[in-house]
Amino acid sequence: MLDFLTAPSIPRVSLSIDETHLALVELQRRRGAFGPRRLGVQSLPPDLVRAHFTEPNIADEAALAERLGATAEEAGLGRLRRLTVALPEGSTHSLVISLEHAPGSRAELQQMLEWKVERNTGCQFADLRVSHRRLSPFHGRVQWLAVATHREVIEQYERVLQGLGWQAGVVMPRHLGEAQWLMRGRGHEDRALVSFNEHGFAVVVVRGAEPIMLRSLQCAPEEREDEFYRLMVFYRDRLLPGESAITLNRLLTLGTPEEQRRYRQVLADALEAEPEMLTPPQLGLDLAPGAPFSQFAAAAGLATLAWNR
Repeated sequence: MLDFLTAPSIPRVSLSIDETHLALVELQRRRGAFGPRRLGVQSLPPDLVRAHFTEPNIADEAALAERLGATAEEAGLGRLRRLTVALPEGSTHSLVISLEHAPGSRAELQQMLEWKVERNTGCQFADLRVSHRRLSPFHGRVQWLAVATHREVIEQYERVLQGLGWQAGVVMPRHLGEAQWLMRGRGHEDRALVSFNEHGFAVVVVRGAEPIMLRSLQCAPEEREDEFYRLMVFYRDRLLPGESAITLNRLLTLGTPEEQRRYRQVLADALEAEPEMLTPPQLGLDLAPGAPFSQFAAAAGLATLAWNR
């Protein structure tokens, strides 16, 4: 897993793997707007992919390879070689690490990051692949974004991709791929993402071009709105700088129109504000009517990184 800031080049083709479907997209950009040049979306049979942080995710590697090949054929990407990949929610851990003081040396920084990652994942650092980048300081504290994947999990995905002759450079959790659409936004106001999955939902709050809060929760559908409300209260009470006014006024909800309406209202109740619901055109994405944006948002978000050079 390579850090997306240090990767020498990033292809415009990206794959997202979910428990229920695959999405493969090649992105293009015209007149300042992105759009799929090629797109393939394939459903997966139950239990072929089961997201887990420490256990193998793929029940039948040959069957997944066959589905991936069919997705590439649907997209017209038969000669695919390099791509970026978003893994299912639950296969990775991502966290914002806050350090009370700046480390005195690179070795001390590495020790502190390793300890924080081990504490949050419950795994030995040697058993993980970890990518990290420094974020802007907050309340005088040094902050880092870390993404951890268990070696056995990432190696299984790599084995399947390599069997097809595909090479994955950048690898991210699904929610960070989706959050790229918010991190591309201009201005310094805060923006939030809500992304649903089979076991719960993920929330990312972005400030400027950086994530300041990452949460992936497993809970029953009837508990999700209450959990989202608690997260937004935490944001209101703990993540606003000083006595600053709330600037979280835009929300991207990857779900049904009814879910978009309900979670906008939950956010409004928690923050006592009226957030704007973000749509693909507002994100700079030109789509045909009916295009399943929620299914390929992570893949397309990753593909935008090709224009960050």
